[in-house]
Amino acid sequence: MTEIKFEARVKAMGLRPKPDDMPLLEAMVKDLDRAAAMLRGPRSYAEEPLNAFRLKPA
Repeated sequence: MTEIKFEARVKAMGLRPKPDDMPLLEAMVKDLDRAAAMLRGPRSYAEEPLNAFRLKPA
């Protein structure tokens, strides 16, 4: 499977950054992808990030 170029992905999303901003935008997206990858992964239920209240056992 061929990888889609970053510029093509940006255009497909309807974004129109200036050519000078493209390297910075790509670097920011890579940083965000790395950060998201750190949050993903096998974890026990107790280690999962909270986005809701947990019920206490009765």
